[in-house]
Amino acid sequence: MLWRHLWLVRAGLAAGLLSGLMLIGASTATAQTQPRDPADSEPSPGPVALATETVNLVTARKAGDLDVAARGQGQDRVHLSIRNRSARRLNVIVPPGLVAASLAGQGGRAGGGGMQSMGLGSVANREGAFGEFRSTSAPAGLQSIGATDQSRSREITIPVGETIELVIPAVCLNYGKATPTARDTFKLIDVEEYSSDPRVRKALRSLAIYGTSLGVAQAVMWHVCNNLPFETMVEQAGKVMNVHEIALAARFVEALGASSSGELVDPTALSASRVFVQVEGQGTLAHEARRLASQLDGLRLLGLPLQVVESEELPTASAPAIFLKVVLADAKNGETRGAIVASSCSTPDAWLPLGKLSFRENSSVSVLDGMTLSKAIDRAIAGAFVTVKPARRTLGSTTLRVENRLPFTVTNLVVRAGTSSGSPSVPFANVGVGPARSALLPIQAATASLVERVEINGL
Repeated sequence: MLWRHLWLVRAGLAAGLLSGLMLIGASTATAQTQPRDPADSEPSPGPVALATETVNLVTARKAGDLDVAARGQGQDRVHLSIRNRSARRLNVIVPPGLVAASLAGQGGRAGGGGMQSMGLGSVANREGAFGEFRSTSAPAGLQSIGATDQSRSREITIPVGETIELVIPAVCLNYGKATPTARDTFKLIDVEEYSSDPRVRKALRSLAIYGTSLGVAQAVMWHVCNNLPFETMVEQAGKVMNVHEIALAARFVEALGASSSGELVDPTALSASRVFVQVEGQGTLAHEARRLASQLDGLRLLGLPLQVVESEELPTASAPAIFLKVVLADAKNGETRGAIVASSCSTPDAWLPLGKLSFRENSSVSVLDGMTLSKAIDRAIAGAFVTVKPARRTLGSTTLRVENRLPFTVTNLVVRAGTSSGSPSVPFANVGVGPARSALLPIQAATASLVERVEINGL
């Protein structure tokens, strides 16, 4: 009897299990054949992208998106600490024309005269340079290097909640006052707020936009802000500025005085009558020399407009300027040869020898045109008066020392990365190497043989 009941129990359990399985299967089949809600077929949304915004440093600080602390770092630099307090990733632009103004009660050193306020350059500046080096002219089709350096962006990206540290080149605005140190703090303001003098505003903003060497910028601002005579600067010329930079500063101040309207100095006043060229040819080449000279007018050399000189007299010029006497020489068929006698002046009309060099162009003088000749002269001047040599080497990289013998600040240059004629050309933008100055530039090559192209902006 017991076994019979046990068998009945087992049979009932088996039937129940079978029914349950059938119900589960039917339910599953029904679910698979019913149409799905379209919303269920859409992929799951990804993470929300973090917003990025480009902001002005001063504006964002006033809005509370940035904390900015400015401290002294000697007579030619200012240290900035910038923290992103917003909920967005910020691309921060440091606008031209900023002043790190000294705070009341600071800088009791140096006889109680107070501390320097500082005019800021650009975050993209290499050592010895000042300003953004924005293009001031160079119409389309003329000889503009157009070198780009994307790694040296003027925008500083700061993630949410993070802080970056910057060191920006700067010039003193108060001659004779104490040099700021790391314990001195500044308030960052626009030059419009710093000074009511339109000359001070226009000078600092123009220098910060057009770009020059730090020595030129310092000489300008001491003269404009503090009426320091250029003659006094020449007597004290040395590490801060040299006589060539003082001459460039004097030319800038002359242009500043002649500029009556607008927020910036007229760039034409800085670039006009800077490069003079005379072309001569002996014997049968005299006619070709006159033809080529007429075609040079209106072109550019070293980035500046050419002024052709027809008279045998040296040109009358406001310093600094360069004068190139180009003499065509006899050459074999299929090429043009010549010599260039270069002179420069650092005071008005006081011309001094700069050097003598030769050039060669692989086309006959009879088919040579002004543009081709200007490029040949350009290459010759660049290679002779701006030189490069290795300063130190590491694996796959070389640091070059660039020496500038021109009486102007070099803004852009192109060097040949190697010793062979087929070596690649490497452009460098916004270098800011002042006259009679040198600078260090890194290049991803074992060496560099020469400077192929140079641009200057008149500052």
